[in-house]
Amino acid sequence: MDTPAPLLLVVGASGGLGASSLALAVGRRLAGARGAATVVDLDTSRGGLDVTAGVEHLPGHRWPALGGLRGAAPARPLLDALPAEARARVLAAAGAATRDLAPEAVADTLSSLLGAGEPVVVDVPAASPHLATLLPRAALVVVVTGLQTRRLADADAVVGHLAQVADDCVDPPALRLVTRGTRPAPAVLDDLRHHLGVPHLHHVPDDPQVEREAERGLWPGSTRGPLRRCADAVVSVLGEAS
Repeated sequence: MDTPAPLLLVVGASGGLGASSLALAVGRRLAGARGAATVVDLDTSRGGLDVTAGVEHLPGHRWPALGGLRGAAPARPLLDALPAEARARVLAAAGAATRDLAPEAVADTLSSLLGAGEPVVVDVPAASPHLATLLPRAALVVVVTGLQTRRLADADAVVGHLAQVADDCVDPPALRLVTRGTRPAPAVLDDLRHHLGVPHLHHVPDDPQVEREAERGLWPGSTRGPLRRCADAVVSVLGEAS
C-alpha cells in the first residue's frame, strides 16, 4: 500500500519570525529529497508567498483561481497549474481576494494536492480559522518562536491552542519548536522545553544572508546557511513522523 503524502504545518507564534521563509525552504528541500513538493500559503492577510519565493513573475494559479473549488479535483492538472521552481510549487495568496477563503475550498484543495502522493507544506498563521481543518491531517507541526519574553508568551498561547485542537484528533500530529534570534544558552532551551512540553527541533540564528537572497529574488534557503540547515532538520523529522 502506498504511503500517504505527508502534510507539514509551519506556524509562526508571532509575526516577523521568518515562518514563511522556513516553509519555503522546507518545501524546496523536500522537493529535492522526494522529487516534488508544494508549499501552500494560508497567510491570506499579507502579500503572497510567491513574492517571498521570487516566483511572482511566473504564470499559474493563485488562491483566487481555486477559491470556488468544491469536491475532489484531479491532482496532476492542479499541480501543473501552479508556479514552480526546481519542482517546488507554490499556491500563493493574493491579498484582499483571499481574505475570506472558504474552509471548504481549503479542505478540498488540500485533499486534491495530497492525492498526488507528494508532500505538502502549509504556511499557516496561529490565528488562522483553517487550523482546525488542517491539524487532523498533519504529520508534523513546527511552531517558530522568538526568545524574547513577549514572543515566548505568544508561543505558550499558540502551543496551548494547538494542543487543545489536537485533543480531538484521532492521530494527533507531532509538535516541534524552532527558535529564532541570538543563539541561546543550552539552559534556556531546556527551560523552554520543560515549560512548553514540546521538543526543540532547531535554532536559527539571525542571518543577513536570508535578506540578501530575498533582494536577489532567490528562493529562501537556496544557498548554504542556517535556514537551509534548519529546513534539512525539519525534513528529517517529517520523515520520522510520517
